[in-house]
Amino acid sequence: MRDPAVDLIRAVAVVGVIAGHWLVTALVAGPDGFTVQSPLRWMPELAPVSWLLQTLGLFFFAGGFAAARSKTALWLKVRRLAIPVAVVVGVWGLIIIVSGMPDETSRTVIHLVVSPLWFLGVYVILQGLTPVFRWLDERLGAWAILIPTMLTIIGEFTLTEINVLAVWWAPWQAGVVMARVGLQRAWGLPLLATGAVAYFVLVTYAGYPVSAVGGTGEARSNLAPPSPAALALAAAQIGLVLLLARPIRWRITNWLNRHALALFLLHQSALLTVTLLLGAFGVLPGLHTLPDHPMWVLARAVWLPAFIIALVGWAFALRAVPFGQTRSAQRNH
Repeated sequence: MRDPAVDLIRAVAVVGVIAGHWLVTALVAGPDGFTVQSPLRWMPELAPVSWLLQTLGLFFFAGGFAAARSKTALWLKVRRLAIPVAVVVGVWGLIIIVSGMPDETSRTVIHLVVSPLWFLGVYVILQGLTPVFRWLDERLGAWAILIPTMLTIIGEFTLTEINVLAVWWAPWQAGVVMARVGLQRAWGLPLLATGAVAYFVLVTYAGYPVSAVGGTGEARSNLAPPSPAALALAAAQIGLVLLLARPIRWRITNWLNRHALALFLLHQSALLTVTLLLGAFGVLPGLHTLPDHPMWVLARAVWLPAFIIALVGWAFALRAVPFGQTRSAQRNH
C-alpha cells in the first residue's frame, strides 16, 4: 500500500530538483556558443538556497521506503527507466546532428541532458541491493544505517568513489527501516539537529563547500563525488520532513508522483528548449546573461513559467513513451 506522507516527500523532492536546476543553471551566450555558469559561483551568498533545493537525500529515502514494500520485479523497474532514458537521449542526439549547433553548445547540451542520469544508475543499483538491505534491517534494525555512514567516512580517507553509493545508501536504508516500522515523527528532531550540526562542522572546520551543489568554482564539490556533508544534509532534510509531513492526499501530490520520472528526465530539456530557441532573438536577461547580479535571479524567476510550459510540451510530445509506473506498481509503490 502507498503511504501518502511518503508520496508528499517524493513530490517535494521532485520539485526541489527541478527548481534547483532551473535556478542555478545559466546558459551564457559566448562567441563559440553557450556555456554553463552558476549564480552560486558569482553570488556565493545564495548558497543556503541550495540546502533546500538539493533534495536527492529525500529521493533516496522515499525510494528505499517504496522498494522495501514493492513486489515488482527488478527487471520491470529497469525497463521502465531504460526506455524513456534511451528516447530522451536519442531525441537530443538527433537534434544536435540535424540542427548543426556549434560544438560548444553541443557539449553543453550533452552535459545537461546526460549528467543527471548518474542518479538513475545509483537508483537502479540500490533497487537491486534492496533484498540485502532488508536482510540487514531484519537483523540490525535502524543500526544498519550506521554501515553506509561509516563507509562514507572511510571513503573520504581512502577511495572517495565509494561515496557515490555509500552516501545515498544511508537515506535508502532509512527508508527501508521506516517501510517496516512506519514513519517515525520522533526521529525528526534528532535527525534534523544531528544533520544540521554535522553540516555546520564540516563546512566550518573541515573545509567542505558551503553550497550543497557544485558549479561554485571551488576545487571540491559536495556532490561530485557525494561528501559527508551531502549525507549530513540528507539527514537534516529527512528529519525536517518527518516533523512536517502529513498523510494528506492532494491531487498535485498524486500527479507529481505519477509523472516523477518524466519530470526528472525532461526538465533539463525544457530549460534547453527555451534557452536555445529564444537565443535566436538575441541575448535575453536571466536566460543568456552571466548570473553575476541579484537582478539575474529576478529575471530568471520571470522565465520559470516558460520552462514549465516547455516541460508540458515535451511531456505531450513524448506522451507515447512509457514514463512512470503501471497501475499495479503504483499501488505497491
